[in-house]
Amino acid sequence: MTHVFLEMTMTVDGFTAAVGVSLEHPFGLDGERVHSWMRDSVFTGSPPGDDDRDGVIDDTGEEVDRDAVSQLYESTGAFVLGRRTLDVREAVWGDEPVFQGRPCFVVTSRPHEPYVRGGSRYEFVTGGVAEAIARASAAASAASVCVIGGADVARQALALGLVDEALLHIVPVLLGGGDRLFPDSAPNRVELEPVSAVQGARATHLRYRLPTVRG
Repeated sequence: MTHVFLEMTMTVDGFTAAVGVSLEHPFGLDGERVHSWMRDSVFTGSPPGDDDRDGVIDDTGEEVDRDAVSQLYESTGAFVLGRRTLDVREAVWGDEPVFQGRPCFVVTSRPHEPYVRGGSRYEFVTGGVAEAIARASAAASAASVCVIGGADVARQALALGLVDEALLHIVPVLLGGGDRLFPDSAPNRVELEPVSAVQGARATHLRYRLPTVRG
């Protein structure tokens, strides 16, 4: 059975994007801060505001953040994402190999012909999140499937019990509003099994194992 994991960045108060997500503001109004840790992790040295104590800079946190980005692709064979995520961020991504050639399955209610961009083939799935994950699993073969957003697709995958692990990157900011990953209330209590917690320079990286309902 294919391993499925959820990968999301969120603020301390639980938001994955700021209010006002649009083509002009793909992360919401002033929402770039939420995902800046991934962009900034390509740079070396200490994060802004850190002191150089005794002339020695500890870049361990930087390495942790860089590793978190690289590990996203190490065992991932296919990605699942929502149509809105693709629509608002495609202009930002351009022809960059954002998904490093892995196939992407887009959950949507609007049929669209498959196409290739940035080395990845995008297929549009109108049968819902479960079908998208099933098709991604077939394409990924023995590798993992990553559900990468947006928040609505992530919530559906979690509610259906289709996620084996959740990888959450917590950025130290309070947005006060926007798109929440987890709803204010849920019908059932879910116990998560902690797997790892690592502190980076710009984000805290948490991994949890989840109960699934897949047979």
